[in-house]
Amino acid sequence: MRKMAMLEVKDLKVSYGAIQAVQGVSFRLDKGEIVALIGSNGAGKSTILRTISGLERAKGGSILFEGEELVRLKAHKIVERGIAHVPEGRRVFPGLTVTENLRMGANLLRDKAKITESLGKVFDIFPRLKERERQQAGTLSGGEQQMLALGRALMTEGKLLMLDEPSMGLAPIIVEEIFEVIKRINAMGTSILLIEQNAFLALNTASRAYVLETGKITMEGDSKALLDDDRVKAAYLGA
Repeated sequence: MRKMAMLEVKDLKVSYGAIQAVQGVSFRLDKGEIVALIGSNGAGKSTILRTISGLERAKGGSILFEGEELVRLKAHKIVERGIAHVPEGRRVFPGLTVTENLRMGANLLRDKAKITESLGKVFDIFPRLKERERQQAGTLSGGEQQMLALGRALMTEGKLLMLDEPSMGLAPIIVEEIFEVIKRINAMGTSILLIEQNAFLALNTASRAYVLETGKITMEGDSKALLDDDRVKAAYLGA
């Protein structure tokens, strides 16, 4: 008998007016995994993350997190359950300092000692943020803002981290650094659902992946097997 998934999405449907953005998508993520959703722009990847985190409403289907249905829950209740979402484009608060941005992620933590401990963990993972703790977020580089967005999500002390296009707009050397950190966060016990347009990067980071095309999953499997699949190579890897 297969164990219960940490996250199980079943027959999810999401529409924007007459447009069906997500058409009966099903996938699962087990505790401790990095699972990737890959696909071109407009495939529905971001909509799926936004629906899981309660920012969009499902028109049908089920989203189970540790066995609990999330579909009717408000976004802040979903964060309370242990799901943190790093949106596309980072969305830091530009007028606040690095530390103030991080503390915005700690709203669920009532214990001051716990907040200090979480800040320490984030600064350990991202020493550059410690160096810039009093600097306004709007003055950071794109890579530093991505680190800050990741750190803010980690401040929730969540069990599942959902990342939407973490490589977007960043120089290759910074992308490499960010993805090494993602692997480290996973090794520390956080499960990760990764959306990434760079399929090669995603498949080399995740253990399993799902391929999304126009709102439907067309392929799924072990990441290494998908890297070797001729259809994936032709569509996403430039081969």
